[in-house]
Amino acid sequence: MIFPLRGAPVRRYWPYVTLGLIAANVALFAYQLYIGPKASLYLFAQKGAVAAKLSQVKLSSVRQVLGLVPTMFTSLFLHAGWVHLLGNMWFLWVFGEGLEDELGHWRFLAFYFFCGFFSCIFHILAASSLTAPLIGASGAIAGVLGGYMWLRPKSPIYSLSLLRLQLEFTDIPAYVWLGIWLALQFYGLRQGGAVAWMAHLGGFFVGLFTVTLFTPITSAPAPIPAPAKSRSNPKGKSRRGKKK
Repeated sequence: MIFPLRGAPVRRYWPYVTLGLIAANVALFAYQLYIGPKASLYLFAQKGAVAAKLSQVKLSSVRQVLGLVPTMFTSLFLHAGWVHLLGNMWFLWVFGEGLEDELGHWRFLAFYFFCGFFSCIFHILAASSLTAPLIGASGAIAGVLGGYMWLRPKSPIYSLSLLRLQLEFTDIPAYVWLGIWLALQFYGLRQGGAVAWMAHLGGFFVGLFTVTLFTPITSAPAPIPAPAKSRSNPKGKSRRGKKK
């Protein structure tokens, strides 16, 4: 077995947004544990993204828009269990850190919610009559993976290997991990089940094809000014200045 541990070290920015998103998801899950299973199910129904309701939203109805569209974002912070939470946060940590370093803090945060929103759109298009709420950060994180695939496909991912029945640490190119992840999503889509596979795939391809819209525009460096001409005596005789 092989487990990804961390992406390439950051070069410019400390990953405040990535760590903040992880902290927010963990805090919301702790709150779910505090209120208990029954209250959590009610929370899912109220703050999860219900495709059957969202597919009927009329943009002309301000009440519907304000009541339902925000659930496409609040659903990104709700998780059904420890496995669901840890799996998402693990991949957010491994790939979010490097992508935040590429985009910058605010662009990365905007990209994260952008991918989360459109992953929900894909889910609605694929299951417009589904009444079960969509929850989890998977769609937004899938977008992060797609963006990483575009910007850092060959970036080394520090990984733990147990293939030889002993602990070994190795670097594996990002495209290998992301290719495995993508293959698993297509396999899951074929098998069906309760997982919103289309939200994952939609988020990934949205991230893959739109991440360049969020990359910072770097201007050409300013030309280095030429050194000023010497003001020394043209005959080569130096002028002594006064000592201070």
